[in-house]
Amino acid sequence: MTGWLRTHTLDLLFVPVIVVPAVLAWTAMADYGREVFGPVGTLLPLFSEGAMWTFAFAVPMAQRAGRSTGWLHLGTWVFAAVAAVLNYVHGSTVAHGVVMALVSVGGVIVHQLVTASPAGKRRTRAERDARRLDRQAARRVLAVRRAALDQAVAELSADGTATLVHRPGLVAYRRRWGRARLVPTTVPGLPVADFEDDWTDEISEYLTALPAPRSGDERNGRNGSGSAETLPAEITDKVATYAAKVRAAIDAKQLPARPSQTQVRTFLRIRAAVAVEVHRALFPTDTDPGDDDPRQAVTA
Repeated sequence: MTGWLRTHTLDLLFVPVIVVPAVLAWTAMADYGREVFGPVGTLLPLFSEGAMWTFAFAVPMAQRAGRSTGWLHLGTWVFAAVAAVLNYVHGSTVAHGVVMALVSVGGVIVHQLVTASPAGKRRTRAERDARRLDRQAARRVLAVRRAALDQAVAELSADGTATLVHRPGLVAYRRRWGRARLVPTTVPGLPVADFEDDWTDEISEYLTALPAPRSGDERNGRNGSGSAETLPAEITDKVATYAAKVRAAIDAKQLPARPSQTQVRTFLRIRAAVAVEVHRALFPTDTDPGDDDPRQAVTA
């Protein structure tokens, strides 16, 4: 008992400040309830005072159990307001009503200040700054992910299911005219990512494995046979995407009706090895002697 008293000395100092207002408000509400409801009205404090104190005691219990206390705090102050209003109405004069209202909620206010304060020691300024930066970083990451979701493309499978595909690499978050966008960027000290290297190398390897054309007729024959069909599916899809962009540019008069491989390469800003496959997909029977055959350069 001595050890318990030594540990709870500070709490015991607040007991009179908590208990005395609670007893005064309880008896006052019992008398008021008897006036309004008759003998059964003595139960009125179970609502006006009891609900308030039930929520007040539940707050520290939930804190010790590690549960959320938001709704418990709200219930405490809502029913404290109810108790204050009932006690104010009970007062015969305005002064009596104010005194009774303050007394009714005084005990629970002291109780919450003593027992319902946040657990744990106060954070230092450095800790608060670190937490603030962590929250800002989390919001930044969320904004980037949302912008990436807006710019993602979908890969549609044969069974109709779709998978979002993102372009990997270093990006910068930009907002213009209220719209967020991710643009490729570079960072000093980090290698510059070339997103086309992987699949353009595959095209180069494929073209290297092909025999060099001996004449225009042989090249026309191979073009007419649809060599793009022998390409890997991933490369074929990307070539088809580039071909669609060129067709749109032709329709918009940005390119001539039958652009050369050089014009295609310049417009799309792609390598010659990729441009030849795009041009072949657009014009399978076209031969342009003025263009260099990238396969010759590869095999050399």
